[in-house]
Amino acid sequence: MRKLEQVSAPVLALLLGVSSEAQTVPALSWISNSSVKLEQIIGDRDWAALARGTNLPTTSQTITRFNIEGTDLGCSFQSGTNLLFFFGDTIGINAHYMAADSFAATTTQDGESGLLLNFFTNSAGANVFVTPPGISMAGNETPNAGICLSNVNYIICSTGYDGTSTNPFANVRSVLVTFYQTNLTFQTNRTISTVSNGGHFILDALHLFGTNVLVFGEGNYRASDIYLAMTPAASFLSGAGTIYFTGLTNGEPTWSTIETNAVPVVQDNPTNGPVWPHDFPSVGNISVVFSTDLSLWLMTYDGGRASPATTGIYFSCAPKPWGPWSQPQLIFNATRDHGFGDFVHNATYTPPGPIGPMIDPQANNPTNANGGVYAPYLIGPFTRVTNNTLYLYYTMSTWNPYTVVKMRSGFVITPVIDPGSLSYEASKGFAFSWAGATSQVYLVDYSPVLPVTNWLSFTNALSSSNGVFRFLDRGLRSGGLESNKYYRIRSTP
Repeated sequence: MRKLEQVSAPVLALLLGVSSEAQTVPALSWISNSSVKLEQIIGDRDWAALARGTNLPTTSQTITRFNIEGTDLGCSFQSGTNLLFFFGDTIGINAHYMAADSFAATTTQDGESGLLLNFFTNSAGANVFVTPPGISMAGNETPNAGICLSNVNYIICSTGYDGTSTNPFANVRSVLVTFYQTNLTFQTNRTISTVSNGGHFILDALHLFGTNVLVFGEGNYRASDIYLAMTPAASFLSGAGTIYFTGLTNGEPTWSTIETNAVPVVQDNPTNGPVWPHDFPSVGNISVVFSTDLSLWLMTYDGGRASPATTGIYFSCAPKPWGPWSQPQLIFNATRDHGFGDFVHNATYTPPGPIGPMIDPQANNPTNANGGVYAPYLIGPFTRVTNNTLYLYYTMSTWNPYTVVKMRSGFVITPVIDPGSLSYEASKGFAFSWAGATSQVYLVDYSPVLPVTNWLSFTNALSSSNGVFRFLDRGLRSGGLESNKYYRIRSTP
């Protein structure tokens, strides 16, 4: 009998055969209370600190330097040596920007450091906004995703919002826009998706995947699950060759050239209600990055709006872009995780937390307009693995105050045994492999009996450049392959 024994941290191990759903990628479990606000990135003073009577300057001083008092969103992507950030409807002091959308760059490389944003301005020092020719970028019409391909910057903008309609999102569409950083101009290109045509890619996340561009998207705002499309990078400007994910067959993805045939890769269904297409999803904004340390795709989104207890920021991961994606974990809820009354305003709390600024304060009274958390945009280059912990850094909007904060969430990384790797031959020995972080070094211990009073160690430390760790016990260390033998996997500090 040869088993892998379950033991407590810092030893990471799995009992062989516990689950029929074992994956060949490490498991990520959100650490309770680990989702914390690190800093407010918009404004001159931290509004939550001011509400507590403390003066805490922001890193970027956006009012003093750029007359930007408030904004939301904040999707980012790497472009050369800069990270570009695109924000939503922007307000200033004694300036009416007509809900224009600001954007900035940073050279900050560490999530624990203050995020220094430099908003784009023209030669006269005035703010430059996202202004693709020929389309409206008024209220609730915003940039929401970006990617740099062969030194060309592309962003996706949603347009067509009609605030006078009973269904203001009915005619919203997404448009691919080119951003020329050298002269701060924009070019309007193709329409990607339209709500009225059953489109699933209005608010999106973009990522390069080999020679293709992945588009993770949602349809109607806060009324959609998450879908996947793929376009050859060489034809991304025209959209030629786009295919849409239609499901998994024997673990392999199937595709269609018709957008309305698409099925979700991730379902927003926190209460395990009816499954798609009979569910009631509420995804708002999506973000996706890839972790080379873990060989995993990582996703955040805001959703779960079926109840206050499930509303918030969710996380999921997958070994491939098409999945299977893990069951989404609620990693920030404004009540559970102490957002309300601290850095998010809620009039029912004592104290209620910071008040204002607010967009359109005549319609949104800062003293009684409750805030909320949304738009968790991952800052890809800040993602890091330290020992057995994954740290994600992301921007998050709070509505009241109408600002953006930088968040950090932590996840325990647990190696997962590949059941298909288990093998035993008398002439060769006992072998198995597992998935873990490439930054980790693992040791294997063994014991001939349970309960274990004294684990014995193999001397070889195991590392991996691709996240797959392989172990072979030839019986040399223990004087032969005993009929009963138990193993554990242990990560080194």
